[in-house]
Amino acid sequence: MIQNRKMIFAVGVAFAALAVCMSLFIRVSYLVILDNYDGTILLRERKSEGESFSISFIHSVNQSPVIETYQIINGQIVLTTLEFETFGAGMPTELEQGQSLTRLPNGNMFIEGIDRNVGNFYYAIGHNYSLAINFGERQIPFDSFDATGQMIFIAYRQLNIWQRI
Repeated sequence: MIQNRKMIFAVGVAFAALAVCMSLFIRVSYLVILDNYDGTILLRERKSEGESFSISFIHSVNQSPVIETYQIINGQIVLTTLEFETFGAGMPTELEQGQSLTRLPNGNMFIEGIDRNVGNFYYAIGHNYSLAINFGERQIPFDSFDATGQMIFIAYRQLNIWQRI
């Protein structure tokens, strides 16, 4: 009887150890926003290859909206399109090879074919720029991260179950 209990206990411990080890290696892809100061995860959004998200803001000079669209391509964050209302400081004035400019029905300009691998990148949380990250219709203002005046780090990472908890 005692021998059976020891065997059951040993099998249970072995199974638990195996489950913990496996959980370290089973990873899921996430877009994460980290506080650059202490590395705290401020936002985590599950993203798979080919999925996209956008960052919108009000341009600081010409005070008009800008939308940058990014896509996950080969495990990297790639800037694919840019929508803006008017030309101004920091806005493209020339197209690069493979890019096209279209005037949208709302009057905005739309550049596609950018395909610029930005990897992981930083964003400064400014005042009055209406910075937000957009996942389809869901918009999350950067100032909701309580990091105004700080830098955040945007990255595409594989997280195990312990990193997601």
